[in-house]
Amino acid sequence: MNPEDAAKQWNLDGAIERISKGRINSTFLVGGTHVLQRINGDVFPNPPALMRNAEKIASVAGELIVQHLPSKQGKPYWSDEGGRAWRMYPYVPSRNFDVLPHSLLTPVGAIFGDLLSRLRTLDRELETSIPGFHDIQLYLRSLDAVRTLGEADRELEYVDFRRKRLVDSKDDTQIIHGDCKVNNVLFDLSTDKAIKVVDLDTLMRGSASWDFGDLVRSIFAGTEESTREAQFSDARVREVVRGFVSTYGPLTDVEKFAAAPAHMSFMLGTRFLTDHFDNDRYFGVTRRGQNLDRARAQFTLAKQFDESVERLGEIITEVMD
Repeated sequence: MNPEDAAKQWNLDGAIERISKGRINSTFLVGGTHVLQRINGDVFPNPPALMRNAEKIASVAGELIVQHLPSKQGKPYWSDEGGRAWRMYPYVPSRNFDVLPHSLLTPVGAIFGDLLSRLRTLDRELETSIPGFHDIQLYLRSLDAVRTLGEADRELEYVDFRRKRLVDSKDDTQIIHGDCKVNNVLFDLSTDKAIKVVDLDTLMRGSASWDFGDLVRSIFAGTEESTREAQFSDARVREVVRGFVSTYGPLTDVEKFAAAPAHMSFMLGTRFLTDHFDNDRYFGVTRRGQNLDRARAQFTLAKQFDESVERLGEIITEVMD
């Protein structure tokens, strides 16, 4: 089923342009006024749960998110003859970045801190969108099941070293975004204001430090999360932390938050490496070896964050003083 047929389920028939930069779902601009998305059923086997989760957080998230629009049948999504789920959103004129300019670091920290602050007041449980999504032990077992010797021996050696120093952050949980990175934020067209957080498919219960760590990781990750030359920067981290704590509030366990960027970089690198061995079944690629390059980039970041964890803790403390 093509996007033109899906758009008709919302009584829309304008020109359709594919605009997706993501590696999971397929996204289209319809008539310049609406955003149509086909949910990847291989990654998200229960699309209704995604929609129900978004509806559950709407009351607390308010203007920070873009709510989906009901189809002409009054349903939150539409399934085509092949069983693929489609959903529609109003188009928000905005700017979006993979690599943030310095002036937007504080705003991106502030909007994610604000969202997490609101989500921790939610007294409803959410449904699981991807079982074990932030379970590093699950990812390591998956890697062990497909790993082979050859082109990625150095990466496997690093995984076996780094897996011995994992941090358990399962205590003190709340509802989190689950994919807290800079390209999931929309910015005003003419100011530095962050106006919307998008991609709510990984809403889940977890540690707020995971979202914080993923956010800090993402400001150094670069386009397609494949930049290996990025260097830890006090100034960039400070701006993100300043924005985050201004809306989320004080971080009571500084050590846990300081260790989170390394942990999240290692976990994502492990996922990329696993997908490389598994013939790129999960993350979309344009060439063979792209997921291996992504894994190498994330492991480079993990090493930098491990070396900078004490400094990151100092920055967090300094900003909160």
